[in-house]
Amino acid sequence: MMEDDIKLFYDLTAEKTADEWYREEILYPTILDFVSLLPDKPHVLDLGCGPGHESMRLANTGASVVGVDFSEACIEVARERNPYCTFEVRDFRFLEESLGKFDGIFACASLIHIAPEEISSVMDSIRKVLKDSGLAALIVVDGEGIKEDWSLLEVDGKSLRRTVYLYSKETILKEAERAGMKLVREGYLDSKLTEYGWKNYIFIMSTGSGELPNAAAEGCMNCEFCECRDNKINYCSEHEKYVKDNDPPCKAYVENGS
Repeated sequence: MMEDDIKLFYDLTAEKTADEWYREEILYPTILDFVSLLPDKPHVLDLGCGPGHESMRLANTGASVVGVDFSEACIEVARERNPYCTFEVRDFRFLEESLGKFDGIFACASLIHIAPEEISSVMDSIRKVLKDSGLAALIVVDGEGIKEDWSLLEVDGKSLRRTVYLYSKETILKEAERAGMKLVREGYLDSKLTEYGWKNYIFIMSTGSGELPNAAAEGCMNCEFCECRDNKINYCSEHEKYVKDNDPPCKAYVENGS
């Protein structure tokens, strides 16, 4: 009988995943986009951090990073490669306030392993550790049901079922709103990811003020993005500090006449 054992899959592939993803920069523009909305030197939780590749990139932006994952093997690799971050073996379905409160939560490809009957408890976990007016980036695959061709895998000759669940925008919005969060906007993702159905929803923990933590970042709400070489992106004039001298400016930067 085929195992539905997500933890076993990530335990067995921790080193291989690290070797691949520590070199892969495709999510760095996504991280820059998210962090630009947070306070300076934010406290960020990498939810379902795996072996810590995106924890590294979050830390490279100046964030103080805590990563949690229920795979002991992944956390071991993450600690070895990122001694400047904090990592804990935790099941993010059952987080407690003892973990601390965070300015931002980065949940990339973690909710895709959560069954629909458990998504509410995960949103409640996020609520427990997200500061008032804190932001959460929830990166999921659009749709409904199970993506079977991503769920059946073979590792070291062993057949595993690593179930990948699809979530529609309507479902994510409903569950987030029930937990006290409201949608800010969709975050940036490279077209190589969006063509496979990946979506990035950025939520704010509602306090009634409706203000973003980083007031200077409000101008990004309607920014346009373009892809530049090496999968990097540049922001509009509201984010001039991210425009690279050796890259062309983004569409909005040009259209604004800056």
